[in-house]
Amino acid sequence: MSNETPGTTQPAGAGVSDEEMARKVAEETSPDLDAEDVFERESEGTDTDKPVAEADAADLS
Repeated sequence: MSNETPGTTQPAGAGVSDEEMARKVAEETSPDLDAEDVFERESEGTDTDKPVAEADAADLS
């Protein structure tokens, strides 16, 4: 059980450095999410007819 006073909240990431938070996010992020620039690449038209929600990394790379 926490030592915090009941009814109090802490901001997300409180007490965590930027480097530690980036490391935690990287650990939780799937390496097949290679679609970082998909919207920029497809700004003039799509590369696939699949909706993004149904596409896999190979469709978006």
